[in-house]
Amino acid sequence: MTDSLFEIEAPEGEVPLKHMLITDGQVAQIRAAFAEAGIHEQNERKAVIESCVVRAVSSLRDLYSTDAHRVLNLLRQRRDGRPTTVVGSVWDNREEDTWIDKL
Repeated sequence: MTDSLFEIEAPEGEVPLKHMLITDGQVAQIRAAFAEAGIHEQNERKAVIESCVVRAVSSLRDLYSTDAHRVLNLLRQRRDGRPTTVVGSVWDNREEDTWIDKL
């Protein structure tokens, strides 16, 4: 037992969610998402995954289930053309002109 209020231990014999390995379905989803995003080179795929999970990964099977969610979200953002990082301020990135711009 720990003193942390928010640390919930998994029942005995169960694997904590953060340590569950990736499922076959998630592997298929990631492969499909790479194809949809137009990322076909193995080195580029590996770089995308490692930048997302911030650790070395030799194959998709090294990922945890929670990692798969992060990778899929990143690939969906790339596919949809949404920036993964914000450059500039909200004011700089606004889409419509304000009354100040019309002066």
